[in-house]
Order: sequence, then C-alpha cells, then structure tokens
Amino acid sequence: MTGHIKLAPASRRAVLRLALGGLIALPATGHAPYGQWGVYRKRFLLILTTKVDPPSFALGQRLAEVLAERLPDSRARVSRAPHKARVASLISTGQLDLALMRPDDAAALRRGLPPFADYGPVQLRRLVGLGDFLLVCRADFPARHAWLLARTIAEAIRDLPAPLTPVPTLAQKPDSSVPLHKGARAYFTGEPMPDRELEDGAGHGHEHEAGG
Repeated sequence: MTGHIKLAPASRRAVLRLALGGLIALPATGHAPYGQWGVYRKRFLLILTTKVDPPSFALGQRLAEVLAERLPDSRARVSRAPHKARVASLISTGQLDLALMRPDDAAALRRGLPPFADYGPVQLRRLVGLGDFLLVCRADFPARHAWLLARTIAEAIRDLPAPLTPVPTLAQKPDSSVPLHKGARAYFTGEPMPDRELEDGAGHGHEHEAGG
C-alpha cells in the first residue's frame, strides 16, 4: 500500500474504504477492553484471538508486528475474547471481521455445529493458514482487503526467520470445510488486486446451505 492516509474516527466500513483498498494495520499492543468494543470497532481492524487458546494470541501479536511493518498506513489491534463462544458471536454478527481459529472450530462455526450451533451456520472464509490456525473472515469481507492481507502475510513469511512465526500452510490446498475467500484466492492464483469488490456468496453473515 502506498502513500500516507490520515485516519479520523469514522465508521468501521468508512475507515476500511479510506485505506486505499487496504487494511487498518496492527500495532502489536494488548487486547481491547470489552467495555470499549464499540469505540474500537469504529477505529481499528481487530484480529480476534481467545484467552483459552494462548497460542492464538501469540500468533496474533506476530501478525500485528508484520502488518504494522508492511502496511504502515493502517491501524489495527490484536484482541482476546474470553472464550470461543464470544469469538463465534462477534464474527457471526459482523461486529468483528477477522479471527484466528483452529481449523476444526472454524469448520464447526461455518456449518453451525457444536459448540457453535447457536451462532451458525456462518459464511466463513479462510484468508491464510498459519501453522495450527486459520485466519478467517466472513464472506462479505472486502475482496481487496483479503487480497492485500494474503499478499502481505505470504511475503512476510518468506522474508522472516522461521523462529519468528509458526510454519505456514499457505501451500496447502484450501480446506474444503472453510473455503478460501475470493480475494485471497485471487492473490494465490496470481490475479491482480480486485478493482471492485468481488461478492463471495450472498454477502450475509449466515450460510444458506444446510451443511456444506
């Protein structure tokens, strides 16, 4: 992403539009106080992790550092939810956009299976695989943002020393239980960054198919 953008408080979607089709980038600072979710959602793109799965937060912090360096015009935070159900709630209702989830958990949320039967099915998509985690979003996450995230993470993984980040799974075929987001797929198949938003599914938070 090029140029410098001065971000003022605005709606989450407005801020995302300002970022030249890019993201709101991650200083690697702690978690958002839950009483301030509304404020944070309007100003930052949050990568959601969970307290009950500490490796997810460690990976989220590393992602924050990478994105802060590679997308310096953006603003974002890594955040911790108290438990996995809170992650499912925030993602399924569109309150937050990104989460680091175990593949089995992501697949269960997408299909509306236990322990997430109360929150799904959700049109969940994967952006990249990172070690034991998937970085996931809803299908309505902007394609340009997904493309930029996929490129930034992939390039950083190639450049960074191995001890600094989990072994990636970017070369693996997309998990059939959590389809690759169209914007990320465009990057990994060598297509240019989308000029306009690519609709992936119906653009709503919940899946229309019963199980697949």
